[in-house]
Amino acid sequence: MPLHRPVPCPYNVPVPRWLLAAFLSGAAVAAQGAKTYVPGADATAVHQLLRDDLIPADLAGTTPDQLSALWPAWIEARDAAIRARVDAGDEDSIVHLLLFGTSFTTRPRASQGDLNALVKDPTQALASLRLRIADFAAAIAAPGTNERMQFARGVVERRGIDPATDAGRTALLGYLEERTVTVGGAVRALGLPDAELADQLTLFRDRGLSSDTSVFIGHGVDEALEVVRSERDNDGPLRTGTVRRVAIVGPGLDFTDKLEGYDFYPQQTIQPFALVDSLLRYGLSLDDELEVTAFDLSPRVLQHLEAARQRAKAGTPYRIVLPRNPDRPWSPALVDYWQRVGNHVGTNSAAITPPGAGRVAIRRVEVRPSVVLSIAAKDLNVVTERLDPLPTDQQFDLVVATNILLYYGVFEQSLAAANIAAMLKPGGVLLTNNRIFELPAVPLVGVGFTDSVYMTIAGVGNTGDRLIRYQKQ
Repeated sequence: MPLHRPVPCPYNVPVPRWLLAAFLSGAAVAAQGAKTYVPGADATAVHQLLRDDLIPADLAGTTPDQLSALWPAWIEARDAAIRARVDAGDEDSIVHLLLFGTSFTTRPRASQGDLNALVKDPTQALASLRLRIADFAAAIAAPGTNERMQFARGVVERRGIDPATDAGRTALLGYLEERTVTVGGAVRALGLPDAELADQLTLFRDRGLSSDTSVFIGHGVDEALEVVRSERDNDGPLRTGTVRRVAIVGPGLDFTDKLEGYDFYPQQTIQPFALVDSLLRYGLSLDDELEVTAFDLSPRVLQHLEAARQRAKAGTPYRIVLPRNPDRPWSPALVDYWQRVGNHVGTNSAAITPPGAGRVAIRRVEVRPSVVLSIAAKDLNVVTERLDPLPTDQQFDLVVATNILLYYGVFEQSLAAANIAAMLKPGGVLLTNNRIFELPAVPLVGVGFTDSVYMTIAGVGNTGDRLIRYQKQ
């Protein structure tokens, strides 16, 4: 059964509102335009094209007039519900820190056997991890200056747990064990060949919104932009020096990566600077003309970016730490990217490997203040909101939305696509690692894709991303 009326789409891929205070002036200003909910007319057009089982139950089977009447209250409620998922994503992040972090314990990291046991035999897994969990709970109770543990304490306190009391410490241990099993239980085979395509493309629709990020996706985007550079000589959509206004949806904050859990450096954002680095490297943008808007709905991501801008105004660079476990089977292309990323936006500085971090290679990049000031953050939920009207001279040449859309169902993904299309200039490009369904109601058409390999794992094969390019018609 088709997901929607037949539309050509050649790309298959495996697998209370928070308002940020107005930003102070700087070298770049977030794209201007009123922030509005996706119009009911756009929602109706998408609604009429999708099967009822791909539409939220409370909207399925409604007529256009009924949908129009329901829409204002529905979209406001859905916006609030999506924003509430940020807290759930924070809960997931602290479990990954618990499993792999080194700043709060000398216990061994969770092994692959431990992770497998969390799926098959949680009791056995918890027995193996109990001392690590106890150390994590003790660090939450007395976080000191450790910013990650301070953040973890805030997460558990929002759950009504007071680690300063005996009863609270008992409750904390129970909470951490329960969350470890829940998050560990999500470690399973993804993209099974017999799974329906809609399920493969919406894998995390029931999970919290994670803000974690890593250098991997930067490599995927870089390889996609290298292909775009080759297209520019053939009248491709993004030509030399023409990419001036760029948006990143969900730039992320490196709290703890889900593979290694390194926590020996301050929290950081990587993708905005990696993207600027690639655009400059390939000549698609000019250093003094590029303006980047980072859309996010996480208060801590937005605050982090604005704090970096304020420091940059005083001439302070932004420091990025790029760790690499040399025992991981990174592809040669990924290693090459790791060795050079940041060279066009900053300079390398000495990095010291801390004790307890294991075998790790480290690069440290000091990003120029001018680059930091070219990036401005804006609170926006791309599923429910857009900037409308966005002045013609501020429409985006390029929007990058990676590791974002798979957190939503097909209907919500289609709303996000409509919002992105409304903010792109004609001929502008959306770059994403999540296929979207091409609908006549949304003027985005697939124009190509690039496959990037991150690692080659024995018995599994290549792991990586497919970056798909959609162009606004």
